[in-house]
Amino acid sequence: MIRKLEDFYAVWNYESESTLKMFEAISADRFKNTGSENIRSIARLAWHIAESIAEMLNHAGLPLNGISDASNETNDLLKLISEYKKSSASLIEKLKANWSDDILDEKVNMYGDMWEKGQVLSVLIRHQSHHRGQLSILLRQEGIVIPGMYGPTKEEWIAMGLAPML
Repeated sequence: MIRKLEDFYAVWNYESESTLKMFEAISADRFKNTGSENIRSIARLAWHIAESIAEMLNHAGLPLNGISDASNETNDLLKLISEYKKSSASLIEKLKANWSDDILDEKVNMYGDMWEKGQVLSVLIRHQSHHRGQLSILLRQEGIVIPGMYGPTKEEWIAMGLAPML
């Protein structure tokens, strides 16, 4: 649970930079909306990560600038990165202008449940990390080298001259 906005800003800064690194690792020719019935495509999953910022905060009563429904977006990787940056920047700007530590325990209706505003921010971070993990698997299946987020990847261990931890 987030209890202080300064804590959220610090965590969000790291997490959003990690997400951008992941997006930037995707080659445009692999950014395709060609999923299957049971698995989101790389493009759709990445767009879901981007759209969730504005969608969740709009739902919590904090309208953001940025895409909140990317269901019609497809294969434009540069647009994805631009929209993600716009939503992420708007999130911080709107939080600073409209929310304070004092209201993080106020409840809002989120998807049929009552969540504290601090919980909304906490879930936003975890939601993004969860889907970024899914995206890393899809990228690996495509042979794309992914950047380390919480420690070195196999390729980063090798680049350091160390045996990868498998």
